[in-house]
Amino acid sequence: MRWLLLCSLSLLIASVSGQSVMLGGGNCNGITVLTSSSYAPPNWTQTADGYKTICGDGLDGPRMDASRFLAQATLGADLDLIQKVADEGIDKWLEDELNTQPSYILPVTMSIYQEIVDKFLANGGDSSDVGYRPYWSAFQYGYWQHLMTGGESQKVRERIALALSEILVISINSDLSGFGDGLASYYDIFNKNAFGNYEDILLDVALHPSMGFYLSHLNNPKTIEEENIHPDENFAREIMQLFSIGLYELNEDGSRKSDGSGNWMPTYGQQDIKNLAKVFTGLGLSGVVPNEYVDSAEFGLGIWVGDMTHPMRMYEDWHEPGEKIIVGNHTILSGQTGMQDIKEAIHTLFMHPNVGPFIGKQLIQRLVTSNPSPAYVARVSQAFNNNGQGVRGDMKAVIRAILLDPEARTCAALEAPAHGKLVEPLIRYTQFTQALPIEQYNNKFWNIAYDFWEGTGQVPLGSPSVFNFFLPDYQPIGPISQQGLIAPEYQIHNTKTSVGYINQVNNWTAYNYVMANWEDEPWVILNTDELTPLARDPEVLLNRLDVLFTHGQLTDRTRSIIKSALEQLQRGDYRDDRVRLALYLLLISPDYAIFK
Repeated sequence: MRWLLLCSLSLLIASVSGQSVMLGGGNCNGITVLTSSSYAPPNWTQTADGYKTICGDGLDGPRMDASRFLAQATLGADLDLIQKVADEGIDKWLEDELNTQPSYILPVTMSIYQEIVDKFLANGGDSSDVGYRPYWSAFQYGYWQHLMTGGESQKVRERIALALSEILVISINSDLSGFGDGLASYYDIFNKNAFGNYEDILLDVALHPSMGFYLSHLNNPKTIEEENIHPDENFAREIMQLFSIGLYELNEDGSRKSDGSGNWMPTYGQQDIKNLAKVFTGLGLSGVVPNEYVDSAEFGLGIWVGDMTHPMRMYEDWHEPGEKIIVGNHTILSGQTGMQDIKEAIHTLFMHPNVGPFIGKQLIQRLVTSNPSPAYVARVSQAFNNNGQGVRGDMKAVIRAILLDPEARTCAALEAPAHGKLVEPLIRYTQFTQALPIEQYNNKFWNIAYDFWEGTGQVPLGSPSVFNFFLPDYQPIGPISQQGLIAPEYQIHNTKTSVGYINQVNNWTAYNYVMANWEDEPWVILNTDELTPLARDPEVLLNRLDVLFTHGQLTDRTRSIIKSALEQLQRGDYRDDRVRLALYLLLISPDYAIFK
């Protein structure tokens, strides 16, 4: 009967419109559908109307596609944004995002810090107890305030910025913890350049005082043989190993090249490091913050009173003169200024054929899948090498190539066992904060996130070292490594962090505690009002949560387990209890933790 009905409808559509129409596609003007019944559950406004089989109303496919895309492209989305992307189409929405202007964390951080200082002084605090600048806590407040209030126009930019911050790493786990302004200013490099050019990112990172301090090329002097002084090699090594070309020569598809003996070919040697270190000499602070000790910056000045928000300047007397032969046997000629040397070195690294596959593959891993196919990596590398208009390093082209690739968009990838990734705890957290309403009495989303950091090992700019929270080629022992696969995020998934994450979810869902601060401000709480009416029917509630959090991939097994638990709750304020239990169980489920 159903087959006959569909055939009849197909003939009717063909005769009415004279063109092919897909059932559920929305082209339904002038069509009447007769059905044996229109079921309406008790106390529900929705009905099962045959007309919906033609117009597509109520079908979740486009919303699930949009939800999955937004989980790759953003730090989280609510139902309104998911529906907007489903209506507009992924390509159009992404293009609109790529043409937005950046907003920055530094001014937010400084505004919050000033508010805290003003309140401290108004309550009788001693001005001599006020430091020169905000600490890391103010950066955390600024980061979360920016995330929660930045609006739709910053969604993709925020995701790319976080990904870049996990490649070109500085960390709070250093003396930089006392420099919240420097942390915010450094992070804003990625907000500014997320849709710009990777060469600009490399240059801005190289000249930032936070990176200069973290990898010790701030106040890096030229060679003075008689005093046994030689340039520090730390940054020179890491800008090659981690930020641009990697350890080994790569093919366009990310595979390693081999020499005639089958050995992998190193991209650089110790002499390349030594010579590049000479390039990054003579950089010092460009200014100072108001203080009682010094009026201006000079080479050798420490960061305690230094301006950590403006690029380092070149002090020519401390820059290594002469010719320098760097990676690829490129010769930087004698007689240039120090800044000319640096820009030439950055450009040389940027032009190395490794950069596209080395950086492109890591961005794929952050956004889409831990084990992209060689063909996927090659397509992204090609976009990096040429955006179609002869421009190399165009981040917009790279982002399009990653997010619109068939391996990111088509259903075939969902069936591939090796496709997907463990979602890092920080992303699971941000997605939760974006998917549902969370509220603060004064609209202050000042999140110290210290308990989350302690529990899961992650906060923005909180990695244990320059090697990020996890290595891009990490292989956990067991079936993943046995199959030659990698799973970077599993490096921070252990007995402590897995339980720590569950405890955090319990705080969010059982106690409404989503964000807290150290400033005597009201905490940020969860509002579940939009979910409560749905909880009358566990299936309806789970359908909504599937759209928001698991993107149409909630398995029958997980659904059955959660539904069975919810059905036991039938007394008192059972709807609210069902919502909280459903959220808790879904957010700690493998269906949410593993993204496909």
